[in-house]
Amino acid sequence: MIEDLVSFIIFGIIQGSIYALLAMGFSLVYGGGGILNQAHGAFYIIARYIFYSCFINIVEYGLIVGMILAVIITPIVGGLIYLLLIKPLKESHVGVVIVTFAFAFFIEQLVRILVDAIYHDMPNLIPGFFTIFGVNIPFHYLLIIIVSLSLLLVITLFINKSKLGKSIRAVAQDSEAASLMGINVDKILAYTLMISAFLAAVAAILNVPVDIVAPQVGWTILLNSFAIVVLGGLGSTSGSVLGAYIIAFARSFTNYFLSPVMSALIPIIIIVLVLVLRPRGLLGKKEID
Repeated sequence: MIEDLVSFIIFGIIQGSIYALLAMGFSLVYGGGGILNQAHGAFYIIARYIFYSCFINIVEYGLIVGMILAVIITPIVGGLIYLLLIKPLKESHVGVVIVTFAFAFFIEQLVRILVDAIYHDMPNLIPGFFTIFGVNIPFHYLLIIIVSLSLLLVITLFINKSKLGKSIRAVAQDSEAASLMGINVDKILAYTLMISAFLAAVAAILNVPVDIVAPQVGWTILLNSFAIVVLGGLGSTSGSVLGAYIIAFARSFTNYFLSPVMSALIPIIIIVLVLVLRPRGLLGKKEID
């Protein structure tokens, strides 16, 4: 029983840290421009397969090269998606949802065509483990916690203190007023998509040894991210972090004390309950345009 309790806590923290990175990126994009980006899971998949491809094809320093390329190429893709797909349709919320969904589906099918095997495993970035009450905890899990929390802090400080971060906040509050003040709204939204893609790339790299590398995983990432921002409050980055750990612990509890099969239903149940009982989420505004 004590082993299950320790596993529940540890894996809840691990999963929550990954979810927080993903949800913050998703929330930044929605909060900044009202963009419901259905390609968020595709960013995750792009980074994972760049990382994986470098690992299996580059004999020396494959992991390092894969990390560097993933965190560079994925944000570039995010910026291009805004400029080529979202910007022409940004006045149509339905159009944005459809075109980003189509891109995510395209990426999934492209991966299936280019990669022979569907499922892949990768080693931990840091070998070895330590033991707590009989539970072996890989050192890689500590890396996930440290990197995730550090990056969340850096992004929060960046949004609140930097010139670009203040521009992102200004566009989120009132894009028309921001434009009248000389802020290039399209440029800011493109940067926001790039930051979101960067966070998804980091999450993908950290989570690769924990979860399988498979093309359809992007849809699970999208569902979890959406559930988290709905729970925390659409557009609220602090709410997204809170929601990430709530859902992570809910899923971890279901895995260890109820049924792993039921765990997959947690995000869907939370979306329905929150939309019915508290549409603005835990820390969201009273009105969501």
